[in-house]
Amino acid sequence: MKLTTEQIEYVSNYVKSFDIKWYELQVELTDHMVNSMEEIWEKDPELTFHQVKQYAENHFGRNGFKAIEKERTEILRKEYNRIQRKMIVEFLKFPKIIGSIMLGFLAYNVSFYFDKPHEFIFRLNLLLMALSIPFIYSWIKNQKIKGKRFLAINSQNFYVSVIVFPQFGTNLSEIFKEEIQLNHLLVIPFICFWIVGVLFSITGLHINTKIVAKIRKQYQLN
Repeated sequence: MKLTTEQIEYVSNYVKSFDIKWYELQVELTDHMVNSMEEIWEKDPELTFHQVKQYAENHFGRNGFKAIEKERTEILRKEYNRIQRKMIVEFLKFPKIIGSIMLGFLAYNVSFYFDKPHEFIFRLNLLLMALSIPFIYSWIKNQKIKGKRFLAINSQNFYVSVIVFPQFGTNLSEIFKEEIQLNHLLVIPFICFWIVGVLFSITGLHINTKIVAKIRKQYQLN
């Protein structure tokens, strides 16, 4: 027995009442509930709508909806990190690594214009934060697409390139500033670390753009 449009809307609102705020999960859980209810109703047409809903809900368990949300969040974050690491590794292979080497060579030559190398490293990390602005802007801008929020977008992590890399690089350069002052070659590891941070920003923006485009196409939100 098929549910009516009004009944499906009721199920959708019921799913949302569990504080499921991500649109793709709302759609997915509603579909699961509706399919389960239709199967139960097909086997026992004498049941009322609310009885069928209760039986279908029992399949998910008491906290089933939130458990699914938590599980899906972890899966998406791991998948995002896996894709980003894979892209970064590609940039460290031939021929793309040539661009990374040239960027490192340029940064190393610029470092000689600074009397204090640790100040140069600090400027590099400020630049890294600036390079992350397009990624942050895209992430914030697409927190809602046509009024809908998506877990796939929220699961992306820009904190690594914006906070972790710049802060770690700056703190480490302060600790070893005397050693770096005495041996300019010690700037090279910091430049390599900075380049990886740049790659995190570039790949993060690229993945974000692809995910947003996929969501808009899948849910017809253009």
